[in-house]
Amino acid sequence: MKLTALYQFEYTIKKRDSIEYSDMSLKIRYQALLILSYMVSLAPLAAADTPARNIRIAEVHYQSDGNTSAKALNRTLDWDYRRIFSTPYELNDYLQQKRQLLINKKVYRSVLTDYSIIGKEGNITLVNVSMKLKEAWTIIPIPYYKYDDNLGAVMGLGLDYTNVAGSLTDLHFSSYYSSVKSEILTDWNSIRIGSLFMNLHYRQLWETVKTADSDGDVNLEYSYVQSSVSLSMDVPIVHELNYIASPIIRWPYSYKFTINNTDKSNGAYMYKGAVPAYNHILKWDNVDWIGSLRSGFGATVENQLEFDQVAEEFITWADGIFTAFVYTPFISYNTRVSGFFYHNDFRRNAADRLRGVLDYKLSGITGFYWNQNTPFNIMSLPKVGDIQLSPFFDMGFVLDKGETLDRSRMRLTAGTSLILFPALLPSFSFSAEFGINLGNTEETEIRLSSILFY
Repeated sequence: MKLTALYQFEYTIKKRDSIEYSDMSLKIRYQALLILSYMVSLAPLAAADTPARNIRIAEVHYQSDGNTSAKALNRTLDWDYRRIFSTPYELNDYLQQKRQLLINKKVYRSVLTDYSIIGKEGNITLVNVSMKLKEAWTIIPIPYYKYDDNLGAVMGLGLDYTNVAGSLTDLHFSSYYSSVKSEILTDWNSIRIGSLFMNLHYRQLWETVKTADSDGDVNLEYSYVQSSVSLSMDVPIVHELNYIASPIIRWPYSYKFTINNTDKSNGAYMYKGAVPAYNHILKWDNVDWIGSLRSGFGATVENQLEFDQVAEEFITWADGIFTAFVYTPFISYNTRVSGFFYHNDFRRNAADRLRGVLDYKLSGITGFYWNQNTPFNIMSLPKVGDIQLSPFFDMGFVLDKGETLDRSRMRLTAGTSLILFPALLPSFSFSAEFGINLGNTEETEIRLSSILFY
């Protein structure tokens, strides 16, 4: 019937010049009838294109060119098969959230989602969701080299396995050496058990600790060895908000003091035997990667409680961090505000969040920092990657017990970072960073690293 109506309409149009009309109103009525016939003939086609309402996901299928298992993807994405979507736009928004979740893992080169109608269940339209995944390199052995003015040259070997046997868990191993700090780290992250995520950490550390007096001269220097094991558990509270609990056991030993010009004895800085601790973090993560730039907000509030057997007292500290990433296609703005407080102890290397000040130059019981970056891509090649320039400005202060804030304790720094994001390795970056202390321009800090500042 549709074809007949279309044919009649076309034929009438071709012959319209030969039709005689005795009356103008008849001509108008006839044209209106032809237009109505044409609209009726297209009605079945228009109905087929009408967006479905009351949609429910019935099935999800994956097409991957790698070895990620469907079981691991289902555990990570946690599809809601009972939810009814009132419009296709609501469904598309839900699928985009799941797609972004995989993109943020930095495992895939591309993630595509689609759906098709497969049937009806009363007044509910059932759809099949398909995801097409292209995996990136997931095993990255890296000769470990970095440099900064705090550690000097650091040499070692790192191994990142970001999708262990297709399970979407992450294994990180690194071993490095420098003249003042050496470390062996093993982290196995995102191990899913039921609705919870577990992380297992082992750390073997040898470190030289330094602190400086008010004139910037070293007044304490000692080295020690420490072994530690922790098991952390991620507990989802609401969307994007997690609680992370970590029981920790650490064993500091083999202390050697080189300088101690403080008002405390060597024993005040030493721990004896195993140190039990409990660390917990409240973490809100609403940050998405858009290529090599980020967009969104994040916050963490962290607290640790441990027992000092020598002093027979509890040590506790708290640390809060808020980050914001404002994205534009031309130039973005990143900012981080953070602070800490210690009770019965102090924070060492407390200038580590100020680029341009050597880490050991600040130590104390409380501190505040404000970091700002303005990153933008200066080169972007599809098969090579992005090269990003990120000028920055930092400010902050650290206070010890009994000290008050004045202008002399405020540190202002500035500088820039040059960052490479390889296209084939989405979980990796390399940065070269230079910062200068604006209050003392003779003090600078250089860092070459594969870890972003924040």
